Amino acid sequence: MKCMQCGTKTHVVNTIQQLGGVRRQRQCPSCRNNAYSAEVWVAGNVQIEKSIYTNDEASLIKKKVVDVRRANEDRRNDDAT
Repeated sequence: MKCMQCGTKTHVVNTIQQLGGVRRQRQCPSCRNNAYSAEVWVAGNVQIEKSIYTNDEASLIKKKVVDVRRANEDRRNDDAT
């Protein structure tokens, strides 16, 4: 994939398996821009690329993951005491 800002080829930094598809974090080596892409699996082993998440959407997703992880850690600490 090409970077949306500078057009340089991006590389995959992180891959997350999700139900029915894969989410990939990509980074541009020249401008260091991060982008997210999602691949959804449909019948017949054909993959369709979905649109890339914007930076605001990506930061919101990361914040939700961190909030859930902190809530789980707090709940485990409360159960242990």
